[in-house]
Formats: sequence, C-alpha cells, structure tokens
Amino acid sequence: MQRSRLELEEPPRPEPSASVLQTELEEKRRAREMPGPSWKEWLYFTALKWWIGILFLIVDSWIVVTFLEAGSTIELIAATAAAVFLEYLLYVYLWRRPALERRPRARARRWPPVEVGRWTPEAWAARAAGRRPTAPTEAADPREFL
Repeated sequence: MQRSRLELEEPPRPEPSASVLQTELEEKRRAREMPGPSWKEWLYFTALKWWIGILFLIVDSWIVVTFLEAGSTIELIAATAAAVFLEYLLYVYLWRRPALERRPRARARRWPPVEVGRWTPEAWAARAAGRRPTAPTEAADPREFL
C-alpha cells in the first residue's frame, strides 16, 4: 500500500511568540513558589476522609449481615445506631472545621467532642504555633449552652 504524500507530512506548527513563552515561564515560576500541600497534608486532609468512609461502610455492612443471619432485628437496629453514632463522633473528632460563614445560633443543637478537628489545617497550624486549637471567636462557644 502506498500512502499519499499528504498523509506523511506533518502539519506545520506555528512558532511560539515571545509573550506566550514569557507567560509559560511565569506560570512555571509561580508553580514552583507555591507547590501546594505536602503528601502528608494531602493524606490527612483529603484522602483519609474517603478511606475512613469506606471503612465505616464495611463495618456497618458487617454488622448488618451478622445480625440478619442471626435473625435478631432489635439488636440489628441498636448495633447499627450505636456504630453510626460512634462513626460520627470519630469523623467530627478528626475533621470538624469551624464554619466561619455561618452565623452563631441562639442555642446549640448538638455538642461536638472538639472545637476543631484533629486532622484539619487549622489544628495543625495551631499545634505548630504551640497553642491549643480552638474555634474562631466569631462562632458560638459551646460551653455557654451546657
């Protein structure tokens, strides 16, 4: 088979202008100055949320299957409710972030175990500065309602 002469030739590429090259160099310089989060920060702030969620799903399904095989409905409901509550407390303990955009409520609807989650950027910055991580002063203090 013979190919035509048009198929073998590459299309002509336009020469990059100086302004395009300058823009690209400037973008690369800015990317080197602000590389983003480290692997450890990405793991704790983003990735582990998904993996722990999958782990919660596995534990919940294991509880449901165990009690369905035993045929005990009341224990199934009680164990699932307890597991979901403990999973919620663990999630809040690790990743609760203060909501700056929400206005403080007149009374607290629930009591969080911590003011700021252990694996949040706010908590890491506070611990690096040598102080205890606390919620911002604009938010309602949960101790006022207890």
